[in-house]
Amino acid sequence: MRTLLALTIAIAALCTWLLHSGRLAVPPEWNPWAPLSVHHPPNLLTRHKLLRLEQDAPQCQAVLDRAGLKHTTLPDNDLRDGCGWRDAVRVDDARFHPAFTLTCPAAVSLALWERHGLQAAASTHLGGRVIQVEHVGSYACRNVRGDTGGEGSRRSQHATANAFDVIGFRLADGRRVSVLDHWPREGTREARFLRDARNGACPFFSATLSPDYNAAHRDHLHLDRGSFRMCR
Repeated sequence: MRTLLALTIAIAALCTWLLHSGRLAVPPEWNPWAPLSVHHPPNLLTRHKLLRLEQDAPQCQAVLDRAGLKHTTLPDNDLRDGCGWRDAVRVDDARFHPAFTLTCPAAVSLALWERHGLQAAASTHLGGRVIQVEHVGSYACRNVRGDTGGEGSRRSQHATANAFDVIGFRLADGRRVSVLDHWPREGTREARFLRDARNGACPFFSATLSPDYNAAHRDHLHLDRGSFRMCR
């Protein structure tokens, strides 16, 4: 048993060295040390690479620069009383109008969701393409909101520009799908699209909250990169 364990460890160490040194060629999306690319299909390593961006601001900026999401880098806004941001960007992209402030890792997650989750859901259920994500912003110096909409005792991820709230979508043919109006219409193609859009965000964000979570989210999808994990 010990011999088998030692052999397994040795093989794992060898494979790690071969991958890290570049002597073993694998597609970059399957190489845990290769930079994340928004353009590669997501896989089991995507979340690991996203987590790594939270500890490496220059790499996160490099990934975002190649993601095709229009943005400008912002200076840090020192955290005071739990509010402010670090490693953030100003997203100024027609697909997410109006412009807003978001941490770099959350912006990368947003680009991944739009490309690999949202558009697939729109194509499957609506036979079209989303051209604009309607939102109510990201940064807000406030606490978490409870079931009734009142504020709790701890800071929201919005207080550090690490969260984004989506209220609806506009399609290329002019149709509009609203979370408030269409989520309750279970069984309709719009409702199925919204649920798939929610589910498609879960691999890229830590918390993805919808009207299924509580009444405070009846009109929007909440997406954040905090430490609390939930998809509901």
